[in-house]
Amino acid sequence: MTRGLSSLVALLLLAVPMSAMSQEAGPSKLIPAGTASDLPLVEPNDNTRIAGALEGGTRQVELEVRRADWRVEGPDGPGLRVAAIGEAGGTPSVPAPLLRVDTDTRLAVTVWNRLAAPVTVFGLHARPSAEADSFVVAPGSAETVEFEPGEAGTYLYWMREGPAPDPESDEADHQHEQLAGALVVDEPGAAADDRIIVMNIFAEPIDGSDPDGDWVEGLTMNGLSWPFSERMKLDVGEDVRWRVVNASTRNHPMHLHGFYYSVLSRGDATADTVYPEADRRRVVTETMRGRTTMAMQWTPTRPGKWLFHCHLSFHVTPEIRLPGAEAADTRHGHTHMAGLVTGIEVAPGPTDLVARGEPVALDLHVVELPADSGEARQAFSLGNRAGTGSGSVPGPVLTFTKHQAAEVTVHNDLDVPTGVHWHGLELDAWADGVPDWSASDGKVSPAIQPGGSFTYRLSFLRPGTFIYHSHLDDIHQLTRGLYGALVVLPEGETYDPRTDHLLVVGWNTPGPRSLAGVDLNGGHEQPDGRAAVGERHRFRVINIAPAGNITAWITRGEETVPITLLAKDGADLPTHQQVPVETLARLFVGETADFTWTPREPGTYELRVGYAPAPEAHLVQRWLVE
Repeated sequence: MTRGLSSLVALLLLAVPMSAMSQEAGPSKLIPAGTASDLPLVEPNDNTRIAGALEGGTRQVELEVRRADWRVEGPDGPGLRVAAIGEAGGTPSVPAPLLRVDTDTRLAVTVWNRLAAPVTVFGLHARPSAEADSFVVAPGSAETVEFEPGEAGTYLYWMREGPAPDPESDEADHQHEQLAGALVVDEPGAAADDRIIVMNIFAEPIDGSDPDGDWVEGLTMNGLSWPFSERMKLDVGEDVRWRVVNASTRNHPMHLHGFYYSVLSRGDATADTVYPEADRRRVVTETMRGRTTMAMQWTPTRPGKWLFHCHLSFHVTPEIRLPGAEAADTRHGHTHMAGLVTGIEVAPGPTDLVARGEPVALDLHVVELPADSGEARQAFSLGNRAGTGSGSVPGPVLTFTKHQAAEVTVHNDLDVPTGVHWHGLELDAWADGVPDWSASDGKVSPAIQPGGSFTYRLSFLRPGTFIYHSHLDDIHQLTRGLYGALVVLPEGETYDPRTDHLLVVGWNTPGPRSLAGVDLNGGHEQPDGRAAVGERHRFRVINIAPAGNITAWITRGEETVPITLLAKDGADLPTHQQVPVETLARLFVGETADFTWTPREPGTYELRVGYAPAPEAHLVQRWLVE
């Protein structure tokens, strides 16, 4: 295998189901629903209670690690027998107990190990630091560490059954990341008017001797998996501040439906970077790499039911639910997703939507395309029913104007249910497109049944690059082709495909192991692009594959040609961030980015889009400049 192809496979494997990967197995096992046990039941931790007690200028915390039963779908569902962390003498929890102090308060943490194996503890130290310091607690014993917390920020701590892995080894770490929690350091006197959301993952083969067999997996937000995870209750106009902790080693592009949020800081177990106001990104999707943190702020300006979730399809599919869980039903929104999802319920109130003139009416058909081999492709077709016109992958480019309104009627000509999410748009909740969840004003986005239709009313509050895509049976419907680009233009402008170009990356199979499974604009062969010296071209890049991250760059011969950043997730970057760069920052699933290129010399150039610089890991379009 070549180095480039190896890089591609490694990037794609970052998000495939854990059942497809070999990990070291521990003594944990599946617990069927209704099974009695002498072990304590893990409590889901909503991170509203701070562990320990304040004594003088020190917060004293006693933790213990012990075996417990973790029922990720509530006390009546199936569960996992895991190691979990709790306060000594109390109930173990996932996430681990919240450690929170201000910069003037020391932390003294004692860790008791009730397991039969040693436990390695990471992250209990002052910040910033060069690395996540660690210590080992032997079976049946305890260790105490005391430290000044250091700089204010959002951090995490975690533990590992067994000794720390050799940093020089390629051996994968455990997928036992339920042994982790948030560590928050506040400025003195700062009000704790935030919520903390921690993502934990546990994955293990049922038969530890057969990593290629069936696995059990728990992917949770604050200790529970959707549809059993917490519903955030908010009001219109409320300033919302969340600290999000990715306690797993996997990447999670975190997507908020219906609204933009500002990224206040990004950090990890060792340091946190707080952004000045002028540098705060406004996004609908922000990718959190393994064991990183984020502080975010947003304001719900419309009522209704919304979602905040990881956009990797493999992390929200019902296929990750435990054996014996309630059967998934693709007709209903509560069971067509699972895993890393949090529901948001905004109480009735005013709306910020603005529209001018009569809405534009469109008919969008969901059709099946003939397949040369294998599974048939599915596609969106504008104004054509199945058999009377052809669809395309990606779907037709839908173009609108700021403050316009549109009524898009989606007709389902498939033999399975579907639904369309209008990714990145600020719109009424009932039109957001999560089947049987998105709701407001007494209306609900349905799962559109075969032969049925539904009319979504869309609003466009800002110009930019957005996505429309299936939000039902995502892995299969996305890889069959149910996605497309949506472009909103400033008032008075028209879309010119001669200088305005879309680069949409998707998969054509649920589990690609090479570039053959990756599509750019629906295929591999791209028509030549043409430009003139001094002519400005805009490129809108969309990653709507089920997993993986991409980038884009332009070369002339062996040299990389500068491109200029313009926008992220449909929102223009601040002027001082619209700068020339050699490559686009990596885009994970559900992210879009715009850049411009103005050729300065005639010649032949190559636009490259993909996963790594090696030829086996990216697709190429030739550009001829006169």
